[in-house]
Amino acid sequence: MRRIPALAYLAAALLIFWLLLATVMVISGFPFIVVTLSLSSDLVISLFVLGLAWAYQKNL
Repeated sequence: MRRIPALAYLAAALLIFWLLLATVMVISGFPFIVVTLSLSSDLVISLFVLGLAWAYQKNL
């Protein structure tokens, strides 16, 4: 049986968080610019964390 790397779990967790945040903000009626800026900054931070995790796994 092949093991799933921890990076895949981290990516899935960040995706679920991003979708949950987007859903809550849209349902709550936040202005479009607030939703856009919040989701954009969350995406950049998530990509940074995934990049660090990838570099750690590759011993870079």
